[in-house]
Amino acid sequence: MGLLKRLLGGRSAGSRFTGESSPFHDSEDTTQHATPENAPRRELVQVVLRDTMRKHGIPSDWMDCRILSVSAPKGQTGMHVQFIVRQGDDRLMPFVHAFQDTFWQELEKFETNPRNWLLSVAWQFDGLGTGVPALAAAEGWDDDTLPPDQDPAELASDLQALYAIRDAALSEPMPVSGLPQAKPPRSS
Repeated sequence: MGLLKRLLGGRSAGSRFTGESSPFHDSEDTTQHATPENAPRRELVQVVLRDTMRKHGIPSDWMDCRILSVSAPKGQTGMHVQFIVRQGDDRLMPFVHAFQDTFWQELEKFETNPRNWLLSVAWQFDGLGTGVPALAAAEGWDDDTLPPDQDPAELASDLQALYAIRDAALSEPMPVSGLPQAKPPRSS
């Protein structure tokens, strides 16, 4: 129960709706909980997101972001950013990593080490996903686990050789030098 009290800040379950302070603050509730340090950073994240979208030719109504401010007990502050894709997710999906890399690069132009305070970047896809292919069945993934230029017989022989090396190493006695001598049993 002590862990739950620490996680909830020592409050009862009913008191979390009374407007008491929380270590997490959503971007929609910025006026009450904005810290002087996080306010410019929140704005910077939104401006960099808008500029990154413009740089990649993404329409402004396709994406939005949610910012969650976090304050640690020792006074450290940070934030988590969630990109919300509202449209075009079928066209954006192949470029998520490139977009995120560009976002970090643009952010680093304004802040020397943004990874100290921007703790995570997450993605949420709210679009309809009309052009996204269906996920393959469980059997469909087995073919992709083998290296492309290895046949299964060669892999099996390599695996047998590795097992033989392991078994030979395990069968050798361990050196006993440096171990303390056993004490003789006490006679009564």
